[in-house]
Order: sequence, then C-alpha cells, then structure tokens
Amino acid sequence: MNFLTDTWFQVARQLRTQVRMRVWIFINLVQPIIWLLLFPQIFKSVSNLPGIGGDYLQFLAPGVVVMTVLFGSAWAGMGLLHDIDMGILSKMLATPITRLSIITSRVIASMVMLVIQALIIFTIAVIMGVRIETGVPGVLLAILLISLLGLGFAAFSNGLALLLRRPEPLIGVINFIAMPTMFLSSIMMPGELLPDWLDTVRHFNPVDYAVVSVRDLVMTGYVWANLWQSLLVLSAWAAVGITFGTMMFRIKAE
Repeated sequence: MNFLTDTWFQVARQLRTQVRMRVWIFINLVQPIIWLLLFPQIFKSVSNLPGIGGDYLQFLAPGVVVMTVLFGSAWAGMGLLHDIDMGILSKMLATPITRLSIITSRVIASMVMLVIQALIIFTIAVIMGVRIETGVPGVLLAILLISLLGLGFAAFSNGLALLLRRPEPLIGVINFIAMPTMFLSSIMMPGELLPDWLDTVRHFNPVDYAVVSVRDLVMTGYVWANLWQSLLVLSAWAAVGITFGTMMFRIKAE
C-alpha cells in the first residue's frame, strides 16, 4: 500500500507541475495541429500513391498521434533533471517514501499527459475530416498501443537523465534517438514506398509497429495479425525501457 500511496501523491504533484506550464502545454497542442494542417499540403501530390488511399490527412493523422507521443515521452527526463538540479530528488530520497515510486510516478504522470494530448489530437483530426473506421473502441486500442510506446521512451528518458545528469548531453542523446527513429518508420510514407534498406530497418523500430497498427485502426479496421504483433513488440519495448530506468535509478539516484 505504501508504494501505491506514494506513487499516487507524486503523480498528482507531477501533474500539477505540468499543468502550471501553460506555454509548454500550448506548444505541445499547437505543434501537432500545425503538422496536420501543413504536411497534407506539402505531400498532396503523393496522395494517390499505393498505400495512402487518396487522402494524405487520413494517412498522416495516426502518424502525428504516434509522433506526438514519441517526442513527448522522449523528453520526459528533462523534468527529472530539474528536480536533480534543484535538490528536490535528494530531499525525496531522504524521506521514508518508497524509492521505486519516485521513478514510477514520473513515468505515469508523463503518460497521463500524453494520453490526454493524443485524445485531443484524435478529436481535432476527426473535426478536420479524418474517419476512424473502428470508432471509439479502435481509439481506445490505439491509446493502449501508443501508451506502451510512450511508457518505454519515458522510462528510458528518465534513466538517461539519471545516467547523464546534465541537460546538454541528454538533449543531444534524445535528438540523436528520436529524430532518426521517426524517419526510420512509416510515419510519413507507407512501407512499400520506402527504399528496400529502410523498409528492412523499420521492422526493428518499435515506433513503426505503433504507426502501422494505429493506422490500421483508423484506415482499415482490426488487422489482428498486425495488432498482436504490435502489442507483443511494444510490450517488450516498454519492459526494456522500464528495466533500464529502474536500473539507473537504483545505481545513480543515491
């Protein structure tokens, strides 16, 4: 019970802190809207290519949701760095709270904010004309998939923050990982249109598994072969991220 109680109070603290950062919330909501408005115009000429289906906005919207969760969770470690610099983490470690709840609460708080953000983006996409073939159940399943993706990246980012201890190297590592991970997937283009080497590489990218299944739920329906595969891969990715974050906390937090 101590672990659950400690986690609950710390999640509430993290959420209050993030809600007070109104500029950050504004940027995180406006940026995906810009992507939804801008990219369909830039790539309008490719709308009739195989795999896109004639409507690039319909094709892109699932990718924007995944991209938002990817970048939001990848930067989760910056908040932990702030707590380290301000001495908050040291003070928390001096209290009798459960140690594991400190890292767990940060990851959960990040995921709560990202899920809310993803739901808002889905709503905006529908208003802009995107049709979700699987309806509300499909959206909920998509939220589960992207939550697993974000869980892995958020835990990994917090682990990196504990390992590196400085914002400069953390920013460099996050950019080095997040940007290539985005482009080494089918967020922008269907896999069959990618070069052979890129089509091969994307099968080792957890981001692509999220994109493929969320896009199926939006454009096609329940493609269970892809869904089960994505759930398995993304669950494994979440487990890897959590293991790394927990290990770094036990080694580096003291």
